[in-house]
Amino acid sequence: MNAAWQITSALIVGVCYYMLAMAMTVYDGILSMMFQPIVGTILTLIAIAMMSLLGLPIRLMRPLNDWWRKHWWIVFVIGTIAFLMMYASWMPQFRTKILDPETDMEVASFHPVLAVGGWLLTIFAVLHFYPPLPWMRSKPQ
Repeated sequence: MNAAWQITSALIVGVCYYMLAMAMTVYDGILSMMFQPIVGTILTLIAIAMMSLLGLPIRLMRPLNDWWRKHWWIVFVIGTIAFLMMYASWMPQFRTKILDPETDMEVASFHPVLAVGGWLLTIFAVLHFYPPLPWMRSKPQ
């Protein structure tokens, strides 16, 4: 799979997850819907750069790359764990209370470690997914 497709897919998924999280926590009208996609895109691009560096050994080390491609289903396990982390971050027992400076009231928010960790794992999984296509398999030597 071409790296451009992987980056584009990771950008789309990352921004969609970001927008969903923002709509659930800080939505305050049309102005928010204009500003948040820009912030989401910037943060997702930073996350893609970080996850690309973290996954660089998968791309550069031939034995690890072959193993990763052979076990292509691992990204679905990582993606499922990431989704469950993000889902759990909104459950009442894991929610955190934060102070809203505009209203001076405490509001419930996602658990930051679960939400951000799940978001980053999702981007990693999408960014390093190699579909098991027969013509893309490396030849045994």
